[in-house]
Amino acid sequence: MSSPPSNTAILVITTAIQALVSLAAFSVPVFAPAAADELGFPVGHIGYFVSLMYVGASTSALISGGFILRYGAIRVSQAGLVFCSVAMILLTVLPVAWMPFAAVLLGAGYGPITPASSHVLVRTTPPHMMALTFSIKQSGVPLGTALAGLLVPPLTLGFGWRAAAVSVAVLCAITAVIAQSLRPTLDADRNPAQPISLGNLKLPFQLIYANPELARSVTAALTYAGIQICCFTFLVAYLTQSLAYTLVAAGLALAFANGAGIVGRIFWGAVADRTRAARVVLGILGITMMAASLGIAAFTPATPYALVLAVCALFGLTAVGWNGVQISETARLSPPGTAAVVAGGSTFIIFGGVLVFSALFAALHDATDSWRVPFVVFCLPAGVMGLMQLVYRRR
Repeated sequence: MSSPPSNTAILVITTAIQALVSLAAFSVPVFAPAAADELGFPVGHIGYFVSLMYVGASTSALISGGFILRYGAIRVSQAGLVFCSVAMILLTVLPVAWMPFAAVLLGAGYGPITPASSHVLVRTTPPHMMALTFSIKQSGVPLGTALAGLLVPPLTLGFGWRAAAVSVAVLCAITAVIAQSLRPTLDADRNPAQPISLGNLKLPFQLIYANPELARSVTAALTYAGIQICCFTFLVAYLTQSLAYTLVAAGLALAFANGAGIVGRIFWGAVADRTRAARVVLGILGITMMAASLGIAAFTPATPYALVLAVCALFGLTAVGWNGVQISETARLSPPGTAAVVAGGSTFIIFGGVLVFSALFAALHDATDSWRVPFVVFCLPAGVMGLMQLVYRRR
């Protein structure tokens, strides 16, 4: 009989799964300029693709709780990886009119990963390490996005955007196979008799809004996620179109931001655990990410590239760094045994914000023919919510 996996092994596999679905999701905005040139659609329309992706993500996150309890968190994570892999393949063969289907399928694979990993980690993590552990796991998101910035541009330039998409699909499939080795242990708590009913969809929201502290945390996260996804979705297009950067140089800036985000998630998680003041940390991060986004909007072709990288790194440090702290707070504030259900509801709300933000960002860009205007407009809610976190903490 094999020994149960260590906490380190559990953290490694959940982080790897998070990284690969993030690589799939954020590869599309990176190779979008090349695909747009070949297929003949405006590159700004990638915002609508991302919105549709989050329709699938928010829906799958909301309904994932019952599937996790019935089939196990690892099995649901494997299904998510397979969905992402199939979606990337479909992007290479579908006509433009059918690409929204691939976007929704890609989101359906991306959405359940956070609730599934929360279900695993809340059972295996010591309470005094909760924020740090969740932050390390959530570092898979910027890690995957950084990989998109580093790997996809050279693959696209050397072999074409379709080859880049297929490469990502293969990596997702391989990770799904590797995860199988941990399933017998980590999915041992699954209940095959667990009912899956859409009639319980209101339960996550009841649990969230029954606790004002939890509700405020989720609302702040909605705005943080909105500006995070807007910046990362449109950063490459902004740098290549407004500042005339090469795709590789813009991809490096995206990788820099996400590299800093990896450091930020681990650092802020450790700070929140040490100080036991997660709301203060989240408040400071909201204000700082607003300032960094304003710095990005102020870039000009004359801005030194080193300064561009530094500001992108500051943005990543804050606009990516908040996630692990917030998710650990959600798990901590959830009633016993409901972490996956509450995480599904909070993820639905957060992804709903992402959906709206990215679509409105694209619409404002189309209306103003400017990338800078939406960068300024959509960072303001994050600053306001950051300030509110500090105000309610003081009260």
